[in-house]
Amino acid sequence: MAGSLDHDLLVGFITVAETRSFTKAASQLHRSQSTISLQIRRLEEIVGAPLLVRTTRSLDFTRAGEKFLAYAKRIVQLQAEALSVAADGADAPVVRLGLPEDYAASIVPDLLRALEAAGSRSQLHIFCAMSTELVHRLQAGELDLVLGIRCIEPSEGRVLCAEEVVWAASRSFVAPSGPVPLAVYPAGCPFRARALNALVAIGREGRIVYTSQNPSGIEVAVRQSFAVTVRSRRTLPADWVVLDPESGFPLLPPAALELHRAPIALHSAFDEVEMLIERQVGARLDGVRPATAPPG
Repeated sequence: MAGSLDHDLLVGFITVAETRSFTKAASQLHRSQSTISLQIRRLEEIVGAPLLVRTTRSLDFTRAGEKFLAYAKRIVQLQAEALSVAADGADAPVVRLGLPEDYAASIVPDLLRALEAAGSRSQLHIFCAMSTELVHRLQAGELDLVLGIRCIEPSEGRVLCAEEVVWAASRSFVAPSGPVPLAVYPAGCPFRARALNALVAIGREGRIVYTSQNPSGIEVAVRQSFAVTVRSRRTLPADWVVLDPESGFPLLPPAALELHRAPIALHSAFDEVEMLIERQVGARLDGVRPATAPPG
């Protein structure tokens, strides 16, 4: 080799390899695209072989690049863990976790208890927003892990499970014969799109009467019997009911709940939090039993 395997060069390669994009890698690492290109070129000079195949339309690994990626990740992870050990028991890196607020309410308390029970030194910084915004923030290098609903195809996230998506309302809600009053998140929310598309498919009109960026705002409208909303069954409050086809509400397609991880989040602390999230997601649901709304 013509030089040492510098940390920044390895991180640049890992990020380009995981995102399959120099532009996305530059954004995540807060570098210019030309700087990332120079880093990859320098790394290829050190290794003595091309690592990536670049065209105007695609980016892929060479055979050497595919093998080298696994070693690059191991080296970066070992560097992070070595620094942690050398720091005489210093805390593990802060794990910046993003997830929708309704999932935070149902998952984070148990996640924190599990970390404490395991004697973990991992520290969580929780950021709540819509899934679309969370993925953008991860791509911009502002988050390490994101748990959210799949928003686009194809997605770079890893699917954990299929979430049952349901119509929900307060127990005193009376299903209308006319347009369905909807309390939903802003445009870009995958649940909002499901609701509107499902109503169109059965020839029924939906009327958005309340829009909010967060679940607490949606809950105000629902609890006042002002509107119907669409949510994952997992996150429903216990005193809400699920509206079924007999009430005039069509079945909704499931949603993919997926986990995104930043390419450079290689410390074992991220492995630990990711594993515990998977356990929480797979835990038995305390879902709301389907109930038919009073006829309109």
